[in-house]
Amino acid sequence: MGRIVTGKPIGRVPFQANVELLRLFLTHREDIVESLDAVLNAQRKPIQFLQDQSLLSRHFEDCFFARIAATASQKLLRGQLEGAHWAGGFRPRQVQGLHNDLIHPAEMMIRGFYCWQQTRWPGRNGRIHYAHTLFNLYVLRYLQFLSMRLWDEGPIGFGQEKAGGRLAEIQGLLDELWRSSPARQPVIVRDARWLIPLAQSLITDELAPYFEVAQQITETLKEADLLEVQKAHVRMLGGHLTSQIRYYCTKDGLSINEQSVVLRTRTSNALDFALLVQGLVGLLKAYDRALQSRDERMRLEMAGAIWQGISADPELFLNRIDLLSAYSMIEHVFIATDREGDVVYAPLGQRHVQMLKEYGALMDRLIKSLREDLPRFRPVDGGYSPYGVIFGLPSHLIEHMALKALQHDAETRFSLEDVFLDDVFDNGNTSAAKLAWVNGWRKLPHIDREAQRVYDYPQQFAEDVYDRIESELARKGCDGSRTGRLYIVPGDDPGVDLKATAIPGLPGRYFVSSDRQIVAAHKAEPYDRAELLAGRREGHFLVSYEISYETPGGWIALKKDLLTEVLGAGRDARIVGLPLHAAQVLRLMCKDLMILESVADQASVPPSIEKAGPAIAAASSEAKK
Repeated sequence: MGRIVTGKPIGRVPFQANVELLRLFLTHREDIVESLDAVLNAQRKPIQFLQDQSLLSRHFEDCFFARIAATASQKLLRGQLEGAHWAGGFRPRQVQGLHNDLIHPAEMMIRGFYCWQQTRWPGRNGRIHYAHTLFNLYVLRYLQFLSMRLWDEGPIGFGQEKAGGRLAEIQGLLDELWRSSPARQPVIVRDARWLIPLAQSLITDELAPYFEVAQQITETLKEADLLEVQKAHVRMLGGHLTSQIRYYCTKDGLSINEQSVVLRTRTSNALDFALLVQGLVGLLKAYDRALQSRDERMRLEMAGAIWQGISADPELFLNRIDLLSAYSMIEHVFIATDREGDVVYAPLGQRHVQMLKEYGALMDRLIKSLREDLPRFRPVDGGYSPYGVIFGLPSHLIEHMALKALQHDAETRFSLEDVFLDDVFDNGNTSAAKLAWVNGWRKLPHIDREAQRVYDYPQQFAEDVYDRIESELARKGCDGSRTGRLYIVPGDDPGVDLKATAIPGLPGRYFVSSDRQIVAAHKAEPYDRAELLAGRREGHFLVSYEISYETPGGWIALKKDLLTEVLGAGRDARIVGLPLHAAQVLRLMCKDLMILESVADQASVPPSIEKAGPAIAAASSEAKK
């Protein structure tokens, strides 16, 4: 049995056999494209056929395996890489209204059919042109899955030499894919190292695999390869988060600095924040080396990626690293219980806490040089800046490029990497051409002009993103804002005389619960159990635990909103009656923000408190300064 990076056993995935199969596909490219043309020649097919992704996917893949006269062993490889990726914790979750998958040729076939239905069905030349695009997408999808097999065990295990050798083989296949493509085809991704973060760019239910892969990359790839993977990941994460902010602002008519937008993005992005921290540590170290060696191009390349990673929330990443630490913690991934029953950091949690320390120290040490480099990345009117790119998932950028290939005159000079390349490396003409390229993605005859207008490159938003970085940078080291503290009296500790303390209790609105009695007592906001567990899975809470009172299997959780609204505003708060285990979890989740109190000389807490969840202290006096 082979094992993927998460340690979950799966059926053996032979890396070399998949490489040979891909080479066979490339050798028979013209024959396969001819078969794909027959599938695309579907103008007389019923609408059900034109919209059936499962059926079209089978027909599409049949074109590959039938044309190469696949052997029995090669046929067994069909779907194996995808299955291994899903089994490794990267199975895409069904998300309403969002195509949550790596680039899928059948999905792009459906979109092509729709475009042709709204305009006109192409002749043979047009179909062949798009068939080549779909061929490229299939191989690209295959290569993304294969990039996640660099660490599969073989006869001699794996290490830096083996992982690097496999990555080089994937790069060779990617190069051959574009060499074999006819003219006027988009070269979608040039660098195989970008395939690794692309393969992890889905919305999934499991979070631990992302950190396991990050650790594996750090331990097995050579420095240059590791740095490029980290740069790609930080760039994509930063772009995804600013795109999310742009969506909320546009949808609700709000400014980028609106408190509700800030809270929403902070609470819902624990995974992205944690991955950003870990990626930024590598980039900051490379930036430091470039400063020491006076390598200007490397310095600016790293600075651009660092600022894009920070761009989604510069306040957190520059001035409130104590809050960033808590926002980036994921309870069920980073916290564990040891054999003695004590609450401790899991190995992934230990690594993340260390990364947070390194991030803070590096940022403090390098901030002067980073501040000097920032103006090089100011968005310029008439040019392109990565701060203005809009996308849901990185795979959606590939979808835009692929669908634009329906037009024979589409721009083909640029690739995915260019979406995230800063203007500082382009001349004026190239930057203007890139801007036209990005703006042209949605300019297709079947797309409503109003929709095209909504998704035009947002110059003002790009400037707002930059201005927010500049504003927080000006505060760095000069702002004396105090961060509050959370005082906890565990439920199995004697109670506290609330009248004797000046620290107010934390309001019940910061708790959510699926237990009806807790909600009826106004100690928490109502949450459906499934909704609460989904939030827990995604890292939305500081602590969550199961209770048994009126509702068997009821849960209660503490929302991360309090980090910004209470502690970030400089106010202290107290929670009384939190079960000891939950209090110990919270202490690790809010390192340096929480004080665990013991008041054994005071009156006992009523037995019902631990059963019913935290007692919300009634004191309402001013916060202790």
